[in-house]
Amino acid sequence: MGHFGTDFDLAEWTAAFHSPRPSDINRVLAVTGGYLALVNNTAEALRTGVKLTGVRPDPSLHGVPGIVDAVRKDGGFSTSQGETFVELYRTRNRLQHSSPDVSADEVHRQVRLLLRHLPRLVKSYAAWLARHGIEL
Repeated sequence: MGHFGTDFDLAEWTAAFHSPRPSDINRVLAVTGGYLALVNNTAEALRTGVKLTGVRPDPSLHGVPGIVDAVRKDGGFSTSQGETFVELYRTRNRLQHSSPDVSADEVHRQVRLLLRHLPRLVKSYAAWLARHGIEL
């Protein structure tokens, strides 16, 4: 993110996001790749946590939204934390599949949201596992 100004400047990010230059593409991919890695790894940790605790997702909710909902219902996350992570995960899906409707400002906003949200989410997740007797 430091390649886009001191505070992840939206104008610099947007210019690079739309640029055909290989150097700009690489700078953008460094940020989007980091976003994908953080969200993917968090989703995998949630899947593992659900298996370890024996918490069962509602069968009507598939995939990560169901897992997040199960963790929330078991006291692992607040409603807001769960909704935010599902939003981040949906953006991850769109980025991973190179959806043409993903805009530079949306990715910028989601990257900032992830960085604000992830530390609290991890802290809540670790506390939830500890309540189940699982230490990280």
